[in-house]
Amino acid sequence: MHVFIDTNILLNFFHYTSDELDALNNVFASHDQGAASVYLTDQVCDEFRRNREAKIKDALKRFREVKVTAQLPSFMREYEEYSEIRKLSNTLRKKLISILAKANEDIKSKALQADNLINDIFERSEIIKTTDDIYLQSKKRMEIGNPPGKQGSLGDAINWITLLSAVPTNEMLHIISEDGDFYSLLDDNLINPFLEEEWKTQKNSNICVYRTLSQFMKEHFDGVTLSFDQEKRSLIDNLAESGSFAQTHDIIAKLNDYGYFSLEEARLILDAAVSNGQMGMIITDCDVSDFLTKVALPQRENLPSPDHQSILEEVVTDQAER
Repeated sequence: MHVFIDTNILLNFFHYTSDELDALNNVFASHDQGAASVYLTDQVCDEFRRNREAKIKDALKRFREVKVTAQLPSFMREYEEYSEIRKLSNTLRKKLISILAKANEDIKSKALQADNLINDIFERSEIIKTTDDIYLQSKKRMEIGNPPGKQGSLGDAINWITLLSAVPTNEMLHIISEDGDFYSLLDDNLINPFLEEEWKTQKNSNICVYRTLSQFMKEHFDGVTLSFDQEKRSLIDNLAESGSFAQTHDIIAKLNDYGYFSLEEARLILDAAVSNGQMGMIITDCDVSDFLTKVALPQRENLPSPDHQSILEEVVTDQAER
């Protein structure tokens, strides 16, 4: 799966959004685990850094506009709820002042949770550079009026040209963006038909668009298309450290509940079989053999390690003899 997350989606984490930071982390973690290819351009990184303050400024403006003082008519003073409401209102006002002060400190030091996660993503990702050729192609595209992008703005065109160059032929692309230039004027849930036709012509594949990260996650982060789960990763780590046959069988049983394993996860599981005798000695036990047949055998061509191949050969022989 090939995914592009536009700058506006990242900036939303400094504004008002229903998307969760964990969702963003899971998408990039799936990239790290080999279950997805997420494309990050230097254009996106630069746009993010340029626009972070403006996004935060607007969010703070809206925050300060929230009315927190209860306006009650004087004839309500005789009711017992009046004093309670005034007290709650004062408490809320103090809490808002306190949270704003804390947020301002973290904003200045770039220590917001969103800052920490997105900067970590930038640091650990392979960022695609804008070459002179990409720039010239994008400039020409903008000047002749082809989408995406607005007249005088090269950013969207640079990202699009980069994706056309970087994503392999015959591979579907998923774009997560609020930018209307990616969407059809007749149906704002569909890709711009010009871009759709261009992608099909040049890449021989389809393209989908999503306005929110949560929409994309709902459709694809189901343990099949993308594959990253903290609990699953913990079980795989435990497999490498298992101290008994019984514990190994128990971990295998729990891992069997997952329907999909990435190439990186298959490697880690085979590493456990190589390094941990508690697993290596029971490779031909039915549950272990069946598990490796499901998890690692489909990835055999992508597992060049002789140790891994030896284990898989043993599994193949066991399955044939049953």
